[in-house]
Amino acid sequence: MYEYSCLDCARQFERLLPMSATDQLVVCPFCQSTHVQRRLSLFAAHSRGGTTVETAPTAATGGGCSCSGCHCGSGS
Repeated sequence: MYEYSCLDCARQFERLLPMSATDQLVVCPFCQSTHVQRRLSLFAAHSRGGTTVETAPTAATGGGCSCSGCHCGSGS
C-alpha cells in the first residue's frame, strides 16, 4: 500500500501496488493528473496475547557495569 499526494489538486490517495511496480505511472483518481508524489507512510502494528519482556544485559553479554562499579566478575 502506497500513499500519494497529487501536486495539482492537493488531494491524497492510496494505491495497492506490488513492490516491483512502484515506479509505474500513477494517476490521481480525482483530477487524472500524473503529477503525483509518493508520501512517507506511517503504520502501527498491534498484536493480541502475550507480552514481550526485555531483560537487562548480563555478565555473559558484557553488561552489568554501572556508576557504582563493574559487576561482571572481572574483579574491578
